[in-house]
Amino acid sequence: MSARSRLLLDLALFGALVVAFNPSWTGLALHEWLCAAAIAPLLFHLVVNWNQTIRLAQRFAEHLRHTPRLNLIVDSALFVAAVGVTLSGFMVSRAIAGALGLVFAPSALWISVHSFTADATIALLVVHFALHWKWITCVARRMARPATPAA
Repeated sequence: MSARSRLLLDLALFGALVVAFNPSWTGLALHEWLCAAAIAPLLFHLVVNWNQTIRLAQRFAEHLRHTPRLNLIVDSALFVAAVGVTLSGFMVSRAIAGALGLVFAPSALWISVHSFTADATIALLVVHFALHWKWITCVARRMARPATPAA
């Protein structure tokens, strides 16, 4: 997958998660469906970046530079927060649960877990983007350059 495609996927995912962050912005049903729809592209992002993650883990184990360790820690925390917000989201879901024929009252504990992990996910996404800012700007500059005609 090209760097341009990866950047566009990452920006689309980030935008969708920011829009879905607050259910009052979209309504509860759209919030739930938007978040559910983001699962497949998020897993795709993880697969596409798997080799880089493995390299970072190896660097971490070898105690190399500070930044790769920080990247791995932030990315791991982001993964845990994203799984937490997804699972707790299904536990408090009304629209998706209703579409699946399930009816239950979400507990205050699941609502608290969902709120905390949603906040943590957005905060970690911001840190994730900041740590990858050099790559983002490099790819964006390459995308902005006019294509050179073939000779």
